[in-house]
Amino acid sequence: MTDTTGTDAAGADVLPRLTRLLREGKGVRIALFGSSTIEGVGASTPAHALPAIMHAVLAPFAPGGVEVVGHGVGGDDAEAMHARVGGMLADRPDLIVWQTGSNDPLRGDDVGAFIARTRDDLAQMRASGADVVLMDQQYCPVLETCPAFPAFREAVHHIAQQDHVPLFTRYVRMKSWCAELGLEPVALSPDGLHLNDRGYRLLGEALAAWLIELTGLPGGVASCYQGDGA
Repeated sequence: MTDTTGTDAAGADVLPRLTRLLREGKGVRIALFGSSTIEGVGASTPAHALPAIMHAVLAPFAPGGVEVVGHGVGGDDAEAMHARVGGMLADRPDLIVWQTGSNDPLRGDDVGAFIARTRDDLAQMRASGADVVLMDQQYCPVLETCPAFPAFREAVHHIAQQDHVPLFTRYVRMKSWCAELGLEPVALSPDGLHLNDRGYRLLGEALAAWLIELTGLPGGVASCYQGDGA
């Protein structure tokens, strides 16, 4: 099922720039923006991190070429990311995937300030002409035991709903992977917070497949997302 959180049609209405460029066979630049998940903390090599995995899945759908650039700094909260928005936008991305809201509850940040800052930065990203999607928090032991975490997870969903931003629901997907594959959360997040190679592969494949599904291009998820495999 396509989860757009506040946007119920696939194709040009959801990701107009990405959809147009792919359909016209033009090159696409995707910026992954966020904290340690985007930086690739926990991956054994860059080839096992999110940008490389997403590139491999998306390349067959982008005859004009696709570039997936990571703009991630481990430990960043909303205020720290705010300071980097301009640098990320200077790369002139066609699509921005923003992973946020994981470090803020761990730091004791104010959820109201998080919402206000995130909505301001979303407006700036959209004003650049790029498509923007949000990705919510990971399912992991450290956040599960953080009392402030539920409010921040709800905040990301609230922002997506109110601002009509497609939302990739990483949290529920990670819970589902654990149930379906018979895993404990630490099998994907050995240190209780950061993904390992298996976690990044599952995440990268699912995120790339979801983006293609949102464009409405033929051959979508069934052909590009092979799941966890052996």
